[in-house]
Amino acid sequence: MRQEFEKYFKYFYWNTKNEEHLVSLKLNLEFDLPGDYIEIMREHDGGEGEIGAGSWLQLFSLSELISLNEDYNLLMEQIPDLFLFGKDAADTGYAFHKFNRTFHSFGLMSNFETDYIDFCGNNFLEFLEYLYNKE
Repeated sequence: MRQEFEKYFKYFYWNTKNEEHLVSLKLNLEFDLPGDYIEIMREHDGGEGEIGAGSWLQLFSLSELISLNEDYNLLMEQIPDLFLFGKDAADTGYAFHKFNRTFHSFGLMSNFETDYIDFCGNNFLEFLEYLYNKE
């Protein structure tokens, strides 16, 4: 793991690495995953823990990503350019834009006609910084 990621994952519990999950996922997606996200997921197939003092992050296992996006179909069909990759300890979902690869958060029970999608960073490192500094 690159040094700049280490402070964010100090209290994180990782799943076991599984390269086959990454290969399978890439074959089944019609878009590329963000590079720095893949860098972390190649080493650890998801996990969960504190990111800073006020944020919790669950990174879904690569083997679960497609089925989780299907499970949240009623929500995700409202925001088809986003791909859900994780959540917090409550009801906030984290997704990246499939084409420009920016990172966003939103309520998992949202109505996007009235609820906002928050911008969290241009890449995975900026997303982690956003969570780390969140109060």
